[in-house]
Amino acid sequence: MTNLEELIKKSKKIELRAKGVIDDNLNGEYSTNFRGRGIDFHDLREYIHGDEVRSIDWNTTARTGEPYVKQFVEQRELNIYIAIDVSRSSNYGSILQSRHDLAALICSIIALSASKNGDKIGLILYTNKIEHFTEPRKGKGHAMSLLREVLSHQIISNVSSPGKVLRFILGRQKRRSMIFLISDFLCPSFKQELKICSFKHDLIALQTLDPAELEFPSIGKVYLKNPEDNNSYLINTSNKTIRDTYLLKRNNWQRNLEADFKINNVDHVKFVNDENCDPLIALRTFFKNRLKSRRH
Repeated sequence: MTNLEELIKKSKKIELRAKGVIDDNLNGEYSTNFRGRGIDFHDLREYIHGDEVRSIDWNTTARTGEPYVKQFVEQRELNIYIAIDVSRSSNYGSILQSRHDLAALICSIIALSASKNGDKIGLILYTNKIEHFTEPRKGKGHAMSLLREVLSHQIISNVSSPGKVLRFILGRQKRRSMIFLISDFLCPSFKQELKICSFKHDLIALQTLDPAELEFPSIGKVYLKNPEDNNSYLINTSNKTIRDTYLLKRNNWQRNLEADFKINNVDHVKFVNDENCDPLIALRTFFKNRLKSRRH
């Protein structure tokens, strides 16, 4: 089978899975979460009895000598950015599929939900630089073209920099948008960019994890990447002391990452890429919990 045929087959398979998710389950959760996202100023008109005092435009009132109120319209259209880490670690998968394939499925679910809701979706593929950028647009056809772009991308770089993609979005998008940041987050710290971007935009971190890195089984000598410096090291996993040390450091790193998300009010969803991984359940649970937390 040629690469093109494999790509088309894989794309259709993910599209069918994603369509089932959207039609049966997720779209209602998505729409409910993002209904009434804010208001934009629309126009001025003269004050009439019954208008709220807080809606009075005092500058115009003072200038004209007549009371005027501001009129607003609801923001029904949302710009959504799906930013996917395509560094070499995303090509890894110890069970069935790679993290990259998992990210493609997550991307298709979100993109089809957004397109059905009438929102614009943009795509960013990144390593330590911006590898690909598609401007936000509407439509199911556009949503599926983003998936094909994700699946066809050639992974070549070892280095990942979420901070780089957040700076890119900050430089381009002034209006408040929603950003789904998909990565394993095995990278140097990006606390500063996280703080600024989460203040200006609605940032959601979707972390793709592999069971092997969580359990660290005894499988002989393997190469592991240090998220602090992006260097790879040959490790003997048969040595219990080495395994215990790794798990201690990795768990500490994970706690610090989650603390960074929490302190900056960034929602965080973990996807463990094993045979039980179901992005539908994870995303539905996320949307439900997000809605509940905002009602209280």
